[in-house]
Amino acid sequence: MPKPNILLVMVDQLTSFVLNSYGGKVCQTPHLDSLAAKGSVFENAYCPYPLCAPSRFGMMSGRLPSSIGAYDNGAEFPAAIPTFAHYLRLHGYYTCIAGKMHFVGPDQYHGYEERLTTEIYPADMSWTPTPDFRDFNKDEERAYTFGVSTIDTVKDAGPVARSMQIDYDEDVIHHAIRELYSRARSEDDRPFMMTVSLTQPHDPYVTTREYWDLYRDEGIDAPNVPFILVDQRDPHSQSLYYHYGQDKCELSDADYRRARRGYYGMISFIDHLFGRLMEALNESGFAQNTVVIFSSDHGDMIGERGMWFKKTLYNPAIQIPMIIAHPDYAANRVASAVSLLDVFPTLLDIAEVKPDDISTEYHGRSLLPTLRGESMEGPVFAEHIDGGTEAPRVCVVDGNYKLVMSRAYPASLYDLATDPLELDNLAGRGHPQEARLCQIAESKWPLDTLLDDVIRSQSERKLVDAALSIGRVEPWDHVPRLLEQNSKYVRRGDAFPTVERRGYLAYRVEQ
Repeated sequence: MPKPNILLVMVDQLTSFVLNSYGGKVCQTPHLDSLAAKGSVFENAYCPYPLCAPSRFGMMSGRLPSSIGAYDNGAEFPAAIPTFAHYLRLHGYYTCIAGKMHFVGPDQYHGYEERLTTEIYPADMSWTPTPDFRDFNKDEERAYTFGVSTIDTVKDAGPVARSMQIDYDEDVIHHAIRELYSRARSEDDRPFMMTVSLTQPHDPYVTTREYWDLYRDEGIDAPNVPFILVDQRDPHSQSLYYHYGQDKCELSDADYRRARRGYYGMISFIDHLFGRLMEALNESGFAQNTVVIFSSDHGDMIGERGMWFKKTLYNPAIQIPMIIAHPDYAANRVASAVSLLDVFPTLLDIAEVKPDDISTEYHGRSLLPTLRGESMEGPVFAEHIDGGTEAPRVCVVDGNYKLVMSRAYPASLYDLATDPLELDNLAGRGHPQEARLCQIAESKWPLDTLLDDVIRSQSERKLVDAALSIGRVEPWDHVPRLLEQNSKYVRRGDAFPTVERRGYLAYRVEQ
């Protein structure tokens, strides 16, 4: 049997609980519902970091972001770190990406043979945060910072004719679909691993009239956890309130409802784009031998607890959808806690890369056994080190229990079986799980030295970025090259109808 193709579809900032396959009641996603109906739905999937670049670097390398210096959105992804794209390419796969992966640094491929689009965000280090963790002051006058969402954009929620994100995602899907049809007509018979990565439903929460009008204000659900007064929040959530400038922008109940409506509209839009991609996969004849994986880099608080965006370790920001539809396995639901870090060994397992051929460190576990109905035991890990915190915060989820700890903030411990909304903090009350999970966290992270490492890295990157912005600037941003430009269309010496027939692709729709 030939090795299966792999199609990894990523979106940005999609929290799992809004989807129908995760218990959501409002969001309209027929194409994702169809994928969930025939695939494995991972009910408790977590990202390793509630921020774009670190989470994606962790996914591609299979390593906890802090272990590779992926501390923030301005951190370089070193070219020497092997990714699943390197391994799959080495083992006979054509590797290709369309869309965002938030690569920072001069290497804009990281094992992919082709990149069909540019990034939506800068490839340089200009988004490196100022290393001022210990100087955080809620009363200071805060200016806009590169790469930091601001709460005032919540008020922007509404219908728009176009947006940057709409333009980008349509371009990504266009090139991905075109590439599928090109592979179907190609003489290259290697299996493919294609990543298609969209930037929505990232804030601001705007979408076209078509998708805005799928919903009505009165039909939008209220947050599961209503607004919590700032002085009643945990200390880190208070810090984040000021980090996002929420003290300078009062939001009404109508603002909350419209923002969630815009978020749902964006999700319906990416569901539409996903449906177009699945149609192309089918018509190109690849559907019966392609593993489709759908996930997100992190979630979004979307007003839960009165909080927005990410950079918190509450579940709406770190729980993500994870759906794997493998043609060799029946649909099922997986309750085990899993991680985006598991994508690395899972893809290698799908591609039949033997464990002995994996010569580099990785922290995830293959999810293929769960597709066969097996359970998966053991902890998963998440961390937050970026701005809005006075020191790194780390998270361990093991079974029903979730611990969050830091050198700067009190610990939190939740029993997710009885308290899924994380309202009853059990830490400091003698719970037998607290010491065990604290020991796991202390062995996983160098919490006594990690903050100094982050500050050193950010200081060095700020210096490098400042220096490289002086005089002649050499951009690292990827500029796509035209692929097969001389073979797709009519060129000198081409004869009719030969050149036209060369472009035919008969329908090969899955029955």
